[in-house]
Amino acid sequence: MANKPTPAPKSKEVAVEMAAIEQTMAAANQLAVATLEQNERVGALALQLNYQGSTDPGALENSARDAIKRIGMAIFELGAYLLLLKEGCAHGEFMPVLERLGINQHSANKYMAVTQRFANSSTSTNLEKLGFSKMAELLPLEDDQVDELASDGQTGELSLDDVSRMSVRELRAAVRKERAEAAKQKSQVDRLTAVNTELHEEARLIKRLPASEELKRTQREAANIQAEAMGLIQGGVRHALIALNNCEQDQSLFMAGMVGQLISELATLRDEFSLPEVGGTPEWERWAQAQGAAAKAN
Repeated sequence: MANKPTPAPKSKEVAVEMAAIEQTMAAANQLAVATLEQNERVGALALQLNYQGSTDPGALENSARDAIKRIGMAIFELGAYLLLLKEGCAHGEFMPVLERLGINQHSANKYMAVTQRFANSSTSTNLEKLGFSKMAELLPLEDDQVDELASDGQTGELSLDDVSRMSVRELRAAVRKERAEAAKQKSQVDRLTAVNTELHEEARLIKRLPASEELKRTQREAANIQAEAMGLIQGGVRHALIALNNCEQDQSLFMAGMVGQLISELATLRDEFSLPEVGGTPEWERWAQAQGAAAKAN
């Protein structure tokens, strides 16, 4: 007797597809409701602000960018108006003008200073984005520092990106640091300039000395340098050799290399100037003794 075929199980694909469709529709409905509520909130706020333009996010971002640019230019315009008013007012009339405008003198001075400092710069657009408060904090910087910041986006350790992220207090501290560093560098340049001037003056005076006096001066300077070199060898180098000699491991080869290098350098100098080998008392010491004997004879 033949076996009865087992019936195939009923397909569940239709049920699965229906569940997915229902979930998709529910999510779409939730998104539509959220978007509608958001649009209603934006519309209500626009009505409250008496705003009649587009509320599309892209359009709002572009409008905000334009407003920022206008604000930057308005700062310079206000500063220019105040500068012209101050110049045109008779003595004692400018303060009443500020009172009528509702601007205190401290703020007016900053507006005028910012305009005078930045308005005519070809790269002022890079600074306008910072806003009035931060531009005012940049006033203590040197002109070349401001130019570097505006054109290159960096002066010293201060970058334009950092400035945009800093608070006004942080920017004030950073500007103070950059001014101190600039002053330090200027001081170093001034010192080098002074030393260079002094050396030129000294060289000029030496040229005016008689040949014999100039020779004596040169010999004295050479003797002083020789004494310094001897001091380093007898002091610093000797102490270094003592320290190496006291090490547990034998350092004689290393020490011999140090001494050999010094001897080699001296031999190179002797060959360069074709100097004869002189034993006993060094030439410079014999010269010093001769100078002392001549002084006693006089």
